[in-house]
Amino acid sequence: MKFPEAEPEIAALALLVIEGLRQLEAELPAPPVSADELQARLDRFNGSKVRVVAANTALRNEHTANDQDLKSLVDATKATLKYAEVVFRDQPSKLSQLGWGPRRDGSSLEAPGEVRDIRIVAEGDTWITLRWSPPVSGGAVGMYKIQRKTKDAGAWEDAGSSVDTVLTLSRQPRGIEMDYRVLAANKAGVGQPSATVTVVL
Repeated sequence: MKFPEAEPEIAALALLVIEGLRQLEAELPAPPVSADELQARLDRFNGSKVRVVAANTALRNEHTANDQDLKSLVDATKATLKYAEVVFRDQPSKLSQLGWGPRRDGSSLEAPGEVRDIRIVAEGDTWITLRWSPPVSGGAVGMYKIQRKTKDAGAWEDAGSSVDTVLTLSRQPRGIEMDYRVLAANKAGVGQPSATVTVVL
């Protein structure tokens, strides 16, 4: 037989070994790890697994709440600035007191540059959290596009989008080596893709 690789199968096998050691105690009097010690290790694994699942759930919930808070902040800030642009349409210098400026001619907008420093900051059975740094060149970033493809094959496909420099992608393929990359975009176009990161969930 081949020793299992999946966590549930390993735990199930360990439990069978524990039961077998206890039943065959007379015939296996000096195993390298006793049934009691193996049971203690199984109990520790089960306990830490429960904590990992709870932590991953909490992390996903925090990311969801953070995304919602960011959207609320963006909507409120944009609404306020649009209001100020109307009020001060003949006094554009006053917009600077709000950290803003008059609208530029759309023809002068430039596509963003290349996204930097993409990295994996957390992962689970079917989810992954990516973080990156914004471009240092090009136009202002309107949003980020996250793309994925199978390693060394297939075409890039959109996996998600974000206005922040971090995103958790859920329901990702398991047991497949996947490449991920990020592109910055605005109304003028899409910038050069970032370097790729590879993961097998």
